[in-house]
Amino acid sequence: MTGTDRDSIPLLYDLLRDANRRSDLKGVFHVLFRGAKEGLGMKEGLVGQLNPEKGALDIKIKTSGKLIERPDLLASERRPVLELFGLDKPTIQRDEEGLFFRGSVCQIVAPVLVDAEAAGVLVLESSMERELGENEIRFVERMVEQTANVIRLRSKVESSRRELAAWWDVGRRIVNPSDLDVSELDTLLGKILQLALSRTKTSNGIILMADEATGELVIHSQAVMGDLIHEVPEKLRRRKRGRASGIVFQVLDTNSPYLSNNIAKDPNYIPLFKGISSHLSVPISFQDRCIGVIVVESPDPNAFTLEEQKVLEELSQNIVTLVRRAQLYEATRDTHERGILIRGQSEEWKEVEHRMERAAATNAIVILRGESGTGKELLAHAIHFNSKRKDCKLVVVNSAAIPDQLLESTLFGHVRGAFTGASFDRMGEFEKADGGTIFLDEIGELGPPLQAKLLRVLQTGEIQKIGSNADARRVDVRVIAATSRNLEQMMKQGTFREDLYYRLHVVPIWLPPLRDYRASIPGMISSFISEAAREYGRPVKGISGEAQELLMRYDFPGNVRELRNTIEQAVIMARSDMIGIDDLPERLVKELRDGQRRASESRDFKSIKKHMLEDFERSYLQDLLTEVQGNVSRASEISGINRVNFYKLLRRHDLDAGSFR
Repeated sequence: MTGTDRDSIPLLYDLLRDANRRSDLKGVFHVLFRGAKEGLGMKEGLVGQLNPEKGALDIKIKTSGKLIERPDLLASERRPVLELFGLDKPTIQRDEEGLFFRGSVCQIVAPVLVDAEAAGVLVLESSMERELGENEIRFVERMVEQTANVIRLRSKVESSRRELAAWWDVGRRIVNPSDLDVSELDTLLGKILQLALSRTKTSNGIILMADEATGELVIHSQAVMGDLIHEVPEKLRRRKRGRASGIVFQVLDTNSPYLSNNIAKDPNYIPLFKGISSHLSVPISFQDRCIGVIVVESPDPNAFTLEEQKVLEELSQNIVTLVRRAQLYEATRDTHERGILIRGQSEEWKEVEHRMERAAATNAIVILRGESGTGKELLAHAIHFNSKRKDCKLVVVNSAAIPDQLLESTLFGHVRGAFTGASFDRMGEFEKADGGTIFLDEIGELGPPLQAKLLRVLQTGEIQKIGSNADARRVDVRVIAATSRNLEQMMKQGTFREDLYYRLHVVPIWLPPLRDYRASIPGMISSFISEAAREYGRPVKGISGEAQELLMRYDFPGNVRELRNTIEQAVIMARSDMIGIDDLPERLVKELRDGQRRASESRDFKSIKKHMLEDFERSYLQDLLTEVQGNVSRASEISGINRVNFYKLLRRHDLDAGSFR
């Protein structure tokens, strides 16, 4: 046995060298475990970590020996297991109750500190009576000490990877939410909670969403993690007058964080989890009101600081748009085909949603500008959903789809006999929208007479039915307009009134074309494939790399609408479970190939130089990002290009650093 200090030195040296070569925590555990077995000559054993969520010992590595058959063998509430995590040094045990493997008669256990929050334990057992003493304890102690720094470093790296994975998953859902129904929202909130727990290094937490109609807090099943005192209900309700309703309702009412490091003396605290000493709650704040609460708790006193509070507040700010998108989809899936689901992850879309959020909180007139198919109607629904009028009606009028002679009647109504064919009184769309919102799509299609009448309604808030002698009726309607036309050019040509133009442009929002945020296309393709495959009963699961690359080079003049229609057609025509180039619309493929051929026929020096430089830049960026696994900071450092310019290069070549991780 190499129990003496002198004999153990070569083994310890080899152990440390091998441990440093391992890139993952489990690999380091393997090295530690193998070294302990060799050094002590013991046959059975395991390396485990306490899992507070499961209330049990998680086995990371074990020998092939059979564990003792008892249902609570690994339960953290069982005394021998609980005592393992109270150890501060290696210990020899012969108590049969504390053994894990069949036939074992003695055991040596050692604490392994993984990080500040995660305790590990090394267990070695023998079926033969052994003389275990100070030499063996000292050997195990030195072995654990030698690998401690490597274990902590690998644990930190893996924690960072999990955090990045959670961020990536959260961010990915902005552009790839595929079927974001209530269960998907539940999953999303679970991912956000996982990230919150990781950032605050604790294992107890919950996310509660506000039911703004009832004042209750809704609990989503996957957004609860930890050892609960009792089964939580679907909703938390306020207590009767005179009794505190708890910290979470205080956060909901004040829209402010709440940090308590001594909940035993906190009169506002109502327990959810077992054995809690510290509590931190932050609001998910939207339009200066709380729409949800992120809660983390710890059994340790003084577990949270203002730094953890700041971390959770930043997290809350980053995910609020994502949560609102999911809620909008959930709220509209029964009343709108497929539900209203906004996609796009570019800086341009962030600006669109920022302006939308600010405008939605007011009654200001909004005009949505952008090419056909960019999602103006979806954004109009989002503005209404996020406004104070969301419980009232949203009326949609497509000006381009209604002949001029009928549009005035459609908007303002008519009385019986007002014109030939008016055989009954008709309520206009403005009247139907009273108290709510009217969305006037393709406003640039209005003729001059209707433009004048619309201007009067916008100025006075009064409508007059065609053929009516009654006084004009006042309506309370919020107006959202949209157009794909060049209104500025129309004003110069005299076909669009200048006064109406400025009346509509109180809050203009420009929607970017799809070609300006190509990095979102792969996620959209995946989502559209899932939707179309389910709708048309097709077994299509994905798209080939060549077909996706072709779509990434297309400009999509019809924008998101054209992309969706292209994918639907490809899903229907697909010859296998993967969409190939031959399944894409022939017109699109021909247009791209013709363009590529024309480009190749251009032989002048500047064109060839530009083409070669673009190829070099793209190839260089792809190779570099592959080398650093998508780490932009590291890639920027290696290339000598500052981060701002490096991001510009990525956008120019439609490269997403996250896809290289």
